[in-house]
Amino acid sequence: MSDQNVQDFDRIISFRSFARVRYLPAAACALLSALALALALICMTAVFWLLVFVSSAAAVAEDRSTGLKVLAEQIASHPVGGVFSRLIRSVNHLQSTGSAVVLLLATICVFVLLSWALRSVAEAIVESRVVASVQRLRQHIHRQSIRLEPSDFSGEHASVSDRLFRESTVFLETAGSRWGGAVLTTAADVLVLAIVAMLTQWRVALETLVPLLLIRFAIRFETQRSDSSLQLLSEQVTRGLARMAEGLRKTRIVTGFGMEQAEQEQFLKNLIQYRERCRPVLKQQILGVWLRRVLLLLLVTVPAVFLVMHIVRDGSIGVSAGLLIVGCLYFLSVAIGQFEDVQALKVEGNIRAAEVSSFINRVPLVSQAPGASFLEPMSRSLVFDQVVFSPVQNPGLIRGLDLRVGSGETLALLSLQRESAFAVASMIPRFIDPDQGQILIDGRNIRVATLESLRAEAIMVGGNDPVFNATVLANITCGQTDITRQQALDAAKLVHADHFVRTLPKGYETVLGEHGVALDRGQMFRLSLARAIVRQPALLVIEEPNTMLSAATKAMLDDAYQRISGNRTVIFLPTRLSTVKKCSRIVLIHEGKIAVDGVHDQLVRSSELYRHWEYVHFNPFRGDTDAGQ
Repeated sequence: MSDQNVQDFDRIISFRSFARVRYLPAAACALLSALALALALICMTAVFWLLVFVSSAAAVAEDRSTGLKVLAEQIASHPVGGVFSRLIRSVNHLQSTGSAVVLLLATICVFVLLSWALRSVAEAIVESRVVASVQRLRQHIHRQSIRLEPSDFSGEHASVSDRLFRESTVFLETAGSRWGGAVLTTAADVLVLAIVAMLTQWRVALETLVPLLLIRFAIRFETQRSDSSLQLLSEQVTRGLARMAEGLRKTRIVTGFGMEQAEQEQFLKNLIQYRERCRPVLKQQILGVWLRRVLLLLLVTVPAVFLVMHIVRDGSIGVSAGLLIVGCLYFLSVAIGQFEDVQALKVEGNIRAAEVSSFINRVPLVSQAPGASFLEPMSRSLVFDQVVFSPVQNPGLIRGLDLRVGSGETLALLSLQRESAFAVASMIPRFIDPDQGQILIDGRNIRVATLESLRAEAIMVGGNDPVFNATVLANITCGQTDITRQQALDAAKLVHADHFVRTLPKGYETVLGEHGVALDRGQMFRLSLARAIVRQPALLVIEEPNTMLSAATKAMLDDAYQRISGNRTVIFLPTRLSTVKKCSRIVLIHEGKIAVDGVHDQLVRSSELYRHWEYVHFNPFRGDTDAGQ
């Protein structure tokens, strides 16, 4: 575990956190909880003393009904006991045996409940602070995902952000809350109980506390050592079992060549070796169990021996005081055990926090250049000049591509490898940037334009773009106040989305998404087109859905394409052959360069590569062929 990992997790919760003002109420509740527990132990000790005193033969008959008067006299000289002595004398109910027992038992219940309640409050405060910290992490993940997703060519960032958001942050909430609550309450319990034991009889407390801590440390060390050794031995056994399993895949050869006898002999030999490897594992398990049992026995007997020696041999401590020290040591040991149990959460939390931190600190591949200026709408041409793009997942995807698209053209951008065409299209709104070369709009490098002006004039519509959890109108306007309701309606009518929208329960005010009305893929795609058209871009990139569409939807899309292509440049990433045929120009990318450029009727006759592309995507033997091409 690196220091950086620890630092990452410490931003959520750490020992230093408890010194901050926002954690002081939790620390106060934890201390009060430990104090209530200690007072409950003191009351239990008083009950035990009372029962022993009343049943003892040495007690005078009249003293047996005086409650805790005798105890008050015995502890009056003790520095701290004097406080309890005065308390006993001031409470009349404690000076009568019957009422003292009832009052002490009721007080024990009250203190125990109070301790539990205060502990719950402390843990709740810690949890609320941890949740607030993790919520900020979720905001950072969401913000970073928005920054990285457009350039997420391989889909890696989307899957990572989804896993971090849905799994890692939930674990950090749980781990941070449990670790912080356990550490805070443990520290308070250990502090208060150790003080109570030391105030009772410091010498006896030290002689019992030191061996208890040493033996607990020995138990933890032995557990870690045994687990590590057992893991290594188990890996060896697993490898031996895997070697035997290999023979199960050779049955055809063994049978075909009459090797049954030889194979059986080899298998028995491997089986004997496997049994030999299993023996150390079993011995290690038995040894570890017995060693821990012995240490647990010592954990109880060693402090008990010291305590009994002081009670019996020199009488330096009474039975009741010894019982109080035993109670303190027991709950102190439990607290230490709770602290040890949650350390594994912090180890895993370090790993999760480091993953989140690494994702948040990633630098986006696309950023706005210093001094970038406004980009005017495209009026002449879009040019790709010696563009090279070689992602790690797909090296050499684009290799020196040259392409010129005139204003007003409808271009079908194709490739045998889908990623090639998609990468070129994604470079236009700068979702990704080329490694080399440049992209020019009207002779101006798009890298020196502001991202806002570029993406306002060069919009990309994805074939699988989802809807937002909002109304239909908000899905079209995206919350932009400068887009009027009428403009949104006109855009929906242009792409034939208005018809199905008006059939929805509340029309344009119908809520869509997970908690609203579900749309089919064709309806969502037309809504995406409306979202783009309402912004009136000069350049539109359209990726068609890669799903089966109804005949009516296809007809509406063909008409919508014709309507929106009249006064702008449109680049299609088509999945329907009918769309390809209607484009004024077809460009096919192969091996990272433009290999085919023309129109459908010409290319079908002259280009073998184009005929191959058409056959691969639309031959009648494909089970998923779009029947309405």
